[in-house]
Amino acid sequence: MIPEPTDSARGHAAPALGRRISEDLLYLGFQGRRLEASVRSLARSGLLDSGLAGFRIDVRTAVVARAMRCAPDGRGDLCHPGPLSPGPALAFGATPLEFLRHVARKGTTPSSARAGGLSWTDLRRGMIGWGGPRAGMMTQILAGAALAFRQRGEDRVALAFEGRGALQSGGWHEGINLAGAARVPLIVVVEDSFPADPSDSTDVGAVAASYGVGFSRVGAEPHEGIFRTAAAARRRAAKGRGPTLVELVPLPDDDLWALHDAFAERAAAEAGIGESELKAIERAAAAGVDHASARLEREPAPAARDALAPVLTGAAPLAPWTRRDPSAPGLSRPAGTPDAGASDAR
Repeated sequence: MIPEPTDSARGHAAPALGRRISEDLLYLGFQGRRLEASVRSLARSGLLDSGLAGFRIDVRTAVVARAMRCAPDGRGDLCHPGPLSPGPALAFGATPLEFLRHVARKGTTPSSARAGGLSWTDLRRGMIGWGGPRAGMMTQILAGAALAFRQRGEDRVALAFEGRGALQSGGWHEGINLAGAARVPLIVVVEDSFPADPSDSTDVGAVAASYGVGFSRVGAEPHEGIFRTAAAARRRAAKGRGPTLVELVPLPDDDLWALHDAFAERAAAEAGIGESELKAIERAAAAGVDHASARLEREPAPAARDALAPVLTGAAPLAPWTRRDPSAPGLSRPAGTPDAGASDAR
């Protein structure tokens, strides 16, 4: 069953969220805007890859992630923030310095510079990363995690941010099919690219209906409406009513930050956050980003033994790693490695 659109989706103003949540969303918004500008500047100066000169943060992703149940002890919700998408990671407790270290592949990065600059894993804070092919893989993984939550009777929900292109992969459909059939507590946010790809005519709402999962479309709604849409999807998932697809309609950068500015005005008027408090929140958010940006150049490169260490196992690998016999003519066998045929003969 697809839920009815929220009031904000119909164009009505959503009620205030309360002081604590409003302060968090303000902080995340100020932090995200500063971090976006910092990454672009660092890319232009050569401290980050030049491909990041057009880096953007969709502030709506942080609002969605803040509606989840975050916890620092590994018992909260689980989130895949998506590649190069710090908004959800910041909402789950990551810092700007961690993100900058990660995209710069420094030796101090949370993943020891071994995750390809996409995202990293910190299960205690509820983040799970993936540095391999994107193509819907994380929907499959998070569907499995959500199934485990349900089987254990845990009040936990899995949240995955996927690019729209993931819907073109068979793996993504396998994952959402499992999630819908088993009614696991999963939310998948589909992020459209900006500008939108005119050749992609996929109707995400129709896809959701075909798998029997909930669906919400988020455009230029106020933060209050986005938060309540995400919170409703979480309640739906936690109560055993199955997954929800949330489509983020692409918006220009100026429109995204206009949403944040409008929320700041309403927070001052409705949540009792005074002008001086608003400025203090903005200064605190900017200070963390500025410190991270200034420190990045002094961060060390990874040591070879760390960057090349085995990622998936603590055991020393056998050489050659995949088989004992040479796989092709001319491939030599390491000294001391017994011949497979000789071993069989013995």
